[in-house]
Amino acid sequence: MGYKLRPQDPVAEVRKVARQRIDKAIEALSVPAAERAEGVHQARKRFKELRALLRLVRKPLGAEFKRENQRLRDLGRALAESRDATAMLESWDLLSARFPKLFAEAGFKQIRRRLQARARQGEGDATNLDARIAQAINELSNASACIDSWPLSAEGFELLAAGVERTYADGCAELAKVRLEPSDEQLHEWRKRVKDHWYQTRLLTPSWPTLMQLRSDSLKRLADLLGDDHDLAMMQQLMQAQPPLFGDQSLRERLDRVIVQRRGEMQREALALGNEIYLEAPRDLVARWQRYWETAEV
Repeated sequence: MGYKLRPQDPVAEVRKVARQRIDKAIEALSVPAAERAEGVHQARKRFKELRALLRLVRKPLGAEFKRENQRLRDLGRALAESRDATAMLESWDLLSARFPKLFAEAGFKQIRRRLQARARQGEGDATNLDARIAQAINELSNASACIDSWPLSAEGFELLAAGVERTYADGCAELAKVRLEPSDEQLHEWRKRVKDHWYQTRLLTPSWPTLMQLRSDSLKRLADLLGDDHDLAMMQQLMQAQPPLFGDQSLRERLDRVIVQRRGEMQREALALGNEIYLEAPRDLVARWQRYWETAEV
């Protein structure tokens, strides 16, 4: 049950992949309580994959796009609370791997223990999580029941072309804004569009597996860089909001210096990679992908 659209019947493929992602999200949300944090994490990934699929067929979907996209967005937000503290701990460990000597100091180990306790508390205290999970499963079942009625009337690559062009063009536009103003907010907006393009590249990999997989791998690297950068930005915000969590002023200053250093490294790499990925004009990329699709072996 891969996240792929095969060229032989795109309308049927879109419906099939949508059902598969919904089924996997429901499966992830149905795990035992001890595995719930990871289950929520996996379900939210499926929501993002579904939203990228919806953006791929946004034009033929018409008004249905807004309804289904909003449904999935709201479900993701409702479940985000139980994940945030765990993500912060993971971000700490990635930063520790970059600066192992510094993070081996007693003061930094104490900070990690506090972040770990915070993550455990977040997993246990997420308000009404059982009820929110039950509501999410119900909404996903309703969404699945609507799939057969989606107005997907275009044929061949025309079903997908407008969605490919818009998503890629949005990524180009957000990258241009980042070049002018690399703020936390703007980098995060670019990351969201990068992830959409990555998901859509994955979906269309069967049209030309070698080239599309190479692009998918590059986009995954770019999305990871921007995601890790965003997590460190959130750590800086948390450090300002809750200073005692990060020790005394000296520890916080030293931590902030290495965060700034690491974010600079990742942003430079992300911009260099983004300049390569988003070099092509949107219409040229769509025309090239359409050739892949039309000459693919089915």
